[in-house]
Amino acid sequence: MLTLTRSDMRSRPMSKIEPLQHPPLLRPNADALFLDLDGTLLDIAEHPDDVRASAELLALLARLDNAMSGAVALITGRSVADADAILAGAVGAVAGVHGAEMRYTVASTVRWNSDNAPVWAARADAYALANRLKLLVEDKRGSLALHYRHAPELAAETLAGAEQIAARYGLRVMQGQMVVEMIAGLRTKGDALSAFMNIAPFAGRRPVAVGDDITDEDAFQSAHACCGFGVLVGQPRTSAATFGLDGPASVAAWLEASVSGPA
Repeated sequence: MLTLTRSDMRSRPMSKIEPLQHPPLLRPNADALFLDLDGTLLDIAEHPDDVRASAELLALLARLDNAMSGAVALITGRSVADADAILAGAVGAVAGVHGAEMRYTVASTVRWNSDNAPVWAARADAYALANRLKLLVEDKRGSLALHYRHAPELAAETLAGAEQIAARYGLRVMQGQMVVEMIAGLRTKGDALSAFMNIAPFAGRRPVAVGDDITDEDAFQSAHACCGFGVLVGQPRTSAATFGLDGPASVAAWLEASVSGPA
């Protein structure tokens, strides 16, 4: 069992905890864009099922995808199916469950990069822990996420319980914002970004990774390794990101300016 609270930041020095500069506008003809979903494109909701995308955001993503010749991908902790339901399929290339599942185009089949049997075996124990602590379980097939946003004081107890279950079934523990996740395999968002960068239309472009959570740090690192950069969304923290934006509204404004301005 491996517990990850942040990435192993070896390839790029971590930024200090101070506001990061606003990112430059994207170059639609030269950049590849990798976006997180919750907390980045959309505000985080009390319940994961309550997240909705506006018609304006869906139209923006469609224009962005067209301007960038399809070099736009979603890299999210949600499943590909959940991401599609929220964004109505506006983004074809999607890495779900932190890279455990990959879909390279809207017409391609979702590929799993992990053995999900340990997750299924751990379900009963995970739900028992959730019932005892009154946690919300998000079952993603390739992982089990325990949300404690309604009771932040349960953070330590949730983590301890998840670590015990993960050790029992050979799972990996990841911490996010008000969530602890037990996941099969070792895939990260950084691995997903690297996989996309090896295929058209992403190959040969400068990668730009945008995200708000600790799990996005792997994507920031991979983007930097490919001569790109990361954009941290939300409150400043120790991060491998080069630039920062205040929240989803700022992300949307930046994307709008990028797609509306000169290429």
